[in-house]
Amino acid sequence: MSDSFEFTLHSPLTKEDWNKISDAELEKTMSVTFQTPQGKQVRYIKCEVLDKIRAELIQSIQNGTLKIESGNEELFRIIDKYKAESEETQK
Repeated sequence: MSDSFEFTLHSPLTKEDWNKISDAELEKTMSVTFQTPQGKQVRYIKCEVLDKIRAELIQSIQNGTLKIESGNEELFRIIDKYKAESEETQK
């Protein structure tokens, strides 16, 4: 079963269209992909996704399914960097 779905919206957005994408407070939506007027696809993800990735990496390292000989700190620094940048742009 897929965790995603696809639908078409028209501009300007109707209240019904907005309800399709709003997920109330976006409680369950982890990412949204928009298509610009020029056809470019832009994907936005929640910062919580980075938290989940970070936690899963830590768990994998701790249980031995992911082995990184050096640079673990760099791996997490990169995730934290992009999370901070994303949070800053949302202010």
